[in-house]
Amino acid sequence: MGTKEVLLEQFANCYDKNEWFVAVKNAIDGVTAEQAAWKPDGVQHSIRELLSHLIHDTNAFLQRSQGLEYKSQVASNDETFHSAAGSWETDVVRFETIMTNLRELIQDADESKLDEPTPPRNESWQNELANMNAHNAYHSGQIVLLRKLQQSWDAKKGVS
Repeated sequence: MGTKEVLLEQFANCYDKNEWFVAVKNAIDGVTAEQAAWKPDGVQHSIRELLSHLIHDTNAFLQRSQGLEYKSQVASNDETFHSAAGSWETDVVRFETIMTNLRELIQDADESKLDEPTPPRNESWQNELANMNAHNAYHSGQIVLLRKLQQSWDAKKGVS
């Protein structure tokens, strides 16, 4: 299995195919707008805020990977956790669209692209993608934990 195939498999495991942990798409499946906005006292982010952060960071990576100059609309990483205007359902569709576009970009990419640097950090495309996958998996775990705390998690979806 080549690097591209490994990255695609890792992408799937972090986005929509449960393996050792619950993928983000499956973690948010069935979440209502009320559940997405909920957070207990002392918890920094709601499910919606976590998804907003994933939308921002993944979209930034997608844009840069397409050779586009990405200009963030926020001044700091903390601001990426604020829910955008619009509905929860719109956020979910936007995230799924970004992830579908990124998957297609990876699938269509030549192996040589994996070694190319991505601005602004000039890390290789494969390192940035691997880090983004791990980042998404980390936040997926937070979403599952929030769902467990609100008692909206179905253990049949993974992670009892």
